[in-house]
Amino acid sequence: MIVGVTGGMGAGKSIVAGLLGKLLAYDVLDTDILCRNLLQPHMPGWLGIQKKWGARFFDLTGNIDRPALRKALFVDLVVRQGVERILHPLVRQEIMSRAAEKRSSLTGMVVEVPLLFEVGWQDDFDWIVVVYAGHECCAQRIVRRDLVSLEASRAALSTQISLEEKALRADSVIENSGPLALTILQIYHLASFLSG
Repeated sequence: MIVGVTGGMGAGKSIVAGLLGKLLAYDVLDTDILCRNLLQPHMPGWLGIQKKWGARFFDLTGNIDRPALRKALFVDLVVRQGVERILHPLVRQEIMSRAAEKRSSLTGMVVEVPLLFEVGWQDDFDWIVVVYAGHECCAQRIVRRDLVSLEASRAALSTQISLEEKALRADSVIENSGPLALTILQIYHLASFLSG
């Protein structure tokens, strides 16, 4: 089974995907890490950014200036769409390749995909889990994690489909606004259901 884990920024997708993968004995593919790898010097994403914007998002050593790129992604729709056009086909190709390997070996995989519904990849997965947390809870987590203003975190959240809408389209929902112990309990129940 290929399981997609999605949700909004700050919802707690990584915690859910990691534990679910461990409980199911599945490999976990984090598409954020995949994107970071694609943006390493001379990798396809890095080359695409360089071709599209020249030196604009590079530091003096030739690496991507991640803080500058992240800031632009938060506030500039044209930049965000341009980066997505470069990275999304590369990421999807990697997911599909690894999923084919897992299916041929009769094993499974958990894939953490933040924008799964936004990019229309829902049919690529056998089961979709949405990690849900309240809007303000997510906004505060983004502030702490990314050291951005509350306004910037709210603006970033507003670019995604609402978690309420994602939850309605999911096969399962993990509620992650409360204590971590309750989230873990839900993940155990889900793993038991999926492996049963």
